[in-house]
Amino acid sequence: MNLSPLFKKGYVLLTAASLIFLGACKKDTSVQLPFTSPVALTPKNMTTTSFTADWEKNGSTTYNLYVATDSNFTNPIPGYNPMSLKPDSADITGLSPKTNYYYKIVGVDGQGALTQASETIWAPTPDPNDDRFIYIGSEDQYLYCFYAVSGGKLWDLKTTGDVEGSPVVSSGLVYFAGTDQRLYALDMIRGTKRWNYLFGSASVATPCVGPSAIYVSTYTSGTQFSINMNGSGRWRNAPTPGVRMISSPVYDNGVVYVGSTDKNLYAFNSDNGAKLWSAATGDSICSSPAIANGTIYVGSSDHKLYAFDQATGAVKWTATTGDSIYSSPTIANGNVYVGSFDNGIYAFDAITGAKKWRVATGGRVQSSPVVSNGILYAGSFDNKLYAIDANTGDVKWTTTTGGRIYSSPVAGGNGVVYIASYEGKLYAVDAATGAVKWSTKTRGPIRLSSPAVVSFTGANYLSTISGNVQ
Repeated sequence: MNLSPLFKKGYVLLTAASLIFLGACKKDTSVQLPFTSPVALTPKNMTTTSFTADWEKNGSTTYNLYVATDSNFTNPIPGYNPMSLKPDSADITGLSPKTNYYYKIVGVDGQGALTQASETIWAPTPDPNDDRFIYIGSEDQYLYCFYAVSGGKLWDLKTTGDVEGSPVVSSGLVYFAGTDQRLYALDMIRGTKRWNYLFGSASVATPCVGPSAIYVSTYTSGTQFSINMNGSGRWRNAPTPGVRMISSPVYDNGVVYVGSTDKNLYAFNSDNGAKLWSAATGDSICSSPAIANGTIYVGSSDHKLYAFDQATGAVKWTATTGDSIYSSPTIANGNVYVGSFDNGIYAFDAITGAKKWRVATGGRVQSSPVVSNGILYAGSFDNKLYAIDANTGDVKWTTTTGGRIYSSPVAGGNGVVYIASYEGKLYAVDAATGAVKWSTKTRGPIRLSSPAVVSFTGANYLSTISGNVQ
């Protein structure tokens, strides 16, 4: 467990195009003292009006902390220039929102001799409307929490398996499942474990949080589980034992819906797991369902998008693409949007299934689209994030990452789209232009896991694969 950026060292990079901060690790060896310069680290506990300056102790008797609104420290903040301290952190309060702040540390020995200053750390306070935290899993077996404003790491949690499913945030907890056969519940701020539940089967799905339980499907046993809010088991149902479930469940009005590689979409009673109905498709269902206006939509490997009656499972319509649909549909503006392995992104009429448009990409589209302010965002195996006019299908821009995009994008509340790629990077991209605002690396590839975003106002933003309907 790494509870803060305290253990993450790196350099501060300041360029004309962007400001990216990581904790500084370069030490000044030119100072003729028994110790070298302190190592300043990324700030912790960032709010719109405060943050905690952090550094490593180096043998100094005390430390002088300097804080300013410019990196040259010509505009110092009263009370902090310097502030003499003995510990290795300090709370900086009374700041202004949406302002750039910088800090550095100087060590002082018992005779008053000074080290040279640490690297300068950038600590911008967010706009109150900014996003606050981003959570994402990786095939390196970690779940990560990053600061949304900068990409700096707040904490990470090591598991014993790959974290393929997307995390979900609800009531101050982060829920996620992994291939180590467990569902985890963590404190969203500290990353500490509240509980974990052992399935006995690996999961690559995103949990679904209902009013009184969490629902998640497992990959190796093909079982749908219901877990109480305290981490105890509630019920399980394996409609075709041993047949895999990749699809993530969706809860609506007392019913849990989930697809299976046995070619069926299932509806289960959320209280006891009893099967209410099943609806057959022509091949495996790896797509996750989405619900709107009494209709449930899901893709199949038979190349079709299905619209089923939510109450009965009867087919309302089907629409055909050129290859398998692993992408999960999203519904917005009277349309259903979905990606296909035929290198395309589609828009269909949500009532009739008539095709509105198709955008060709340079690779398969497993990523599930998200729509925000009339623009659709989706990733592709061609390494690109696409921004498309949701009404016309006109491509507004593309942004290239360093690897295939399996993951689904999330449109935050501050004009930023977050996307992960298989190279092991999470990107924050300007929603209007496609310019990369920052990127941050995990220890391993990010494949199926998509970001979960929490804003300073408490709003949650999830990918479509998490079952949210727009």
